[in-house]
Amino acid sequence: MSETINECMQLLLNNFWILKEDDLDNYYKIKRNQHLLRDYINKTLGSRLIIHDRFIKLEKIPAQALESIGLPNFILQTDYIYLCLILLFLEDKTRETYFMLSDLIDYVKNTAVALELNNVPNWTLTKERKSLKRAVNFLEKIKVIKLKDASKDDFSDNENAEALYISTGLSNYVMRMFNNEIFDIKQEEDFIRDEWTYQNDEKGDIRKYKIYRNLIYTPCIYMNDISKSEIDYLKQLRHHISNELSNLNYELELTKNMALVFENENALTKDSFPNNKRISAIVLIVLTKLYELIKENKIILNEYEIGKISYEDLYNIIIGIKNKYNIYLSKTLKDLTDSAFFDNILDILETYTFIRNVNNYYEILPAIRIFNSKLIENKNKQLDIWGDNND
Repeated sequence: MSETINECMQLLLNNFWILKEDDLDNYYKIKRNQHLLRDYINKTLGSRLIIHDRFIKLEKIPAQALESIGLPNFILQTDYIYLCLILLFLEDKTRETYFMLSDLIDYVKNTAVALELNNVPNWTLTKERKSLKRAVNFLEKIKVIKLKDASKDDFSDNENAEALYISTGLSNYVMRMFNNEIFDIKQEEDFIRDEWTYQNDEKGDIRKYKIYRNLIYTPCIYMNDISKSEIDYLKQLRHHISNELSNLNYELELTKNMALVFENENALTKDSFPNNKRISAIVLIVLTKLYELIKENKIILNEYEIGKISYEDLYNIIIGIKNKYNIYLSKTLKDLTDSAFFDNILDILETYTFIRNVNNYYEILPAIRIFNSKLIENKNKQLDIWGDNND
């Protein structure tokens, strides 16, 4: 694979989409190489590359439904519900159409009632307003809407706050394309199966797509989460897969019960783990502590190298680390309550599939053994794992 194609693939993988008006050079770079890119994407991932006169988008649909996969900063189920309702509101809003926030929130509530949804918003509740704001912020970030004017108060703080937005006309392209009738989908796994209806996903190209999508679109593959035929494919063709991934500057790590890829270069500049944020260093210390407990047989692993820990024990470990290394923490982390600090660390642990919530306990997953840290204490009392002092 040429360096240009590799650069294009990295752009597609690391961005929701490439907008022509914001990134003209990269838009045309990808468009000029679209035939080679389509060939690689179709053969390796079986994904759609959408070339539009305003944007280019790679549909990054994983091969399995995981709790750890979701939109950045989304916390509650209602975040996703409100996002869908906002997209319905924007459906007939053409480019350069203005609308008021008050009209939007009325539409969201009225539509939730009309559709008899379980989650009918109550805007007097702060958590409901914050949930809607997270959906609005996401659409702002990907340039589906733009803020033109706003009152002094934010809607998160005041239900009577007002704002003026403009639609960019891109809302109809946010959702993925479906092969079948969406109303036939009954459960989350059906969203995944939609792409290969009437095809055997345990053989041929579909099995290949599932493996590569899991490696590239998700943080880690655990063998107890995939089929025996997928495990066989991974292990029998590991060298071929490794060579293919090296074209993207990825390095394959394959063990008895786990497979994942590392970026060879520039990982610290992306939203990957670990990165140069201070909280990333704290998470490394938590992972090291969990790994030590495993080595000391205080956490016992099963045949898939998965351990168990209670909520209380995990909470005590994380808060214990916060207290022990408090002088090394940034002001932002120091100012968090114990509960908020725990939730922030827990979110990263779950997002990168180091742990997984199962009923009333957490599973400790094999990836933690790869990420270990040693704290370097210097005269400036800094947490110097990465030589950086960022929050």
